[in-house]
Amino acid sequence: MKLPDNLKRIRKENNLSQEQLAEKLGVSRQAVSKWESGQSYPEMDKVLNICKLFNYNIDELLNENVKEVREETQSKKNLDKFVKDFFNYITKTTDMFASMKFKQKVKCIIEQIMIVIVIAIIVSIIGAIGGSIFTNLFGWINSSVYNILRNIVSSIYLVFSLVLGIVVLLHIFKVRYLDYYDIIVEKEIETKNEVTDDIQKQDDNNQSAKLILDNKREKIIIRDPKHSESKFLTAIVKLIMIGIKAFVGFCALMFVFSLVCLIISLVCSFIFVKTGVIFVGALIGILAAILANVIIIELVYNFIVNRKTSKTRIGICFLSAIVGVGFGIGLILVGVKDFNYIDTIDESMAKVTTVEFNMEDDISIDTYQDVEFVEEERDNILIEVKHSEYFIPKIRKIDNEINIYNYQNDSSSFELIRQNIDDINNKQIVNYYDTKIYVHASKQNIEKIEKNSSEEARRYRDYELRISNLEDEIDELENTIYDNEEKITELENTIYEKDSRIESLENTIDEYRNI
Repeated sequence: MKLPDNLKRIRKENNLSQEQLAEKLGVSRQAVSKWESGQSYPEMDKVLNICKLFNYNIDELLNENVKEVREETQSKKNLDKFVKDFFNYITKTTDMFASMKFKQKVKCIIEQIMIVIVIAIIVSIIGAIGGSIFTNLFGWINSSVYNILRNIVSSIYLVFSLVLGIVVLLHIFKVRYLDYYDIIVEKEIETKNEVTDDIQKQDDNNQSAKLILDNKREKIIIRDPKHSESKFLTAIVKLIMIGIKAFVGFCALMFVFSLVCLIISLVCSFIFVKTGVIFVGALIGILAAILANVIIIELVYNFIVNRKTSKTRIGICFLSAIVGVGFGIGLILVGVKDFNYIDTIDESMAKVTTVEFNMEDDISIDTYQDVEFVEEERDNILIEVKHSEYFIPKIRKIDNEINIYNYQNDSSSFELIRQNIDDINNKQIVNYYDTKIYVHASKQNIEKIEKNSSEEARRYRDYELRISNLEDEIDELENTIYDNEEKITELENTIYEKDSRIESLENTIDEYRNI
């Protein structure tokens, strides 16, 4: 049983004499002395009284080492306190930022960034000085051992600086903000309690007391008890705020331009009134999009001029705009199913353009459209293109290659727009860009043209492949150059270290010579 040792240790830890302990337990000093020497043991009620006085249980008091129990309990308390303080720090920081205005948040963040920069500069200066001292002290040893030792010391210094910098930053943040935030919160709570008491005492002035209470809820973060601020930091914050507002205003120009385009679209939408459901859907969608643009422009304007925004009205309008856009798109999708898409122009409306070329052995055809060959007994080649009146094919021969491309007729642009509007109102979409290309030639010449065209395509693919390979070679050469530059940098550093070591050895030799 460890009771005698535990009882003696408990009495000494609590700075009690045997007489004082005997007085607390209601026994004589001799009884306590016999308990500690092991000559006798206390009765159960005395054991329970000891446990109650010094916060132990019976098993710990009789069978365990109370010193180890106390150290373990204290360690758990310290860990719990550390965890509690850590989460309390995070909670207070979150509450503080939630109560700050936007300008105060920006000011706080800028101040922390400046502190981080100052700490980084100090750490860099100390590191440079320490590196120079380290080189002078240990530059004479073997280079591989020197590099390993230098890396270990650098890593230790980096970790130590990082931890110390974080601790300093958090402490400064606590002193500059959280401490004074606590003072403000306490004052708010006191004011709120006073106002609540007034409400209970004066029923006739209940409404006015509530207004006072609402006004006292605003949290104001102060720098110090005298409300003094850094003029330099204030100027920086003002410049940053001006820059942010200028950037936001510049971005708002996009919404202004979008608003103008939407208004133009709203007016133009009446051209398609015959489309029925699609017209209604487009009208609702455009009106909803205009509402959303107006809301965004208003929010930007209020932010720039520091004007208060009605959150309820803005939220209702923005939600209505989203619903309107969705409803409009839905109606458009419902109406689209009644449309017909015509991919090929009517043969009766097609225009025909023909061009003849003399046949040559290496002649080929270059076009991005399908070509249909027509066998005829003729010595030359006849190119026939059927197209709409709004697009004109350009057929020309460059070297031994016949190029066939379509170009829009500039003089018929307005007619094409009007025709597309009529087609949409008639619930159809026509591909007026569609063309058909026919090549009239003899069977022998057709085979030559097909062969030359395929060889031309193969030659083009070979060029593309060669270009891709050359680009890969360029990338490899650039990577090689980059690797060589890194090796050069490493060699320069090695030379610098060797020179420093040589200089250190020369200084040592000079000292020995002087001796």
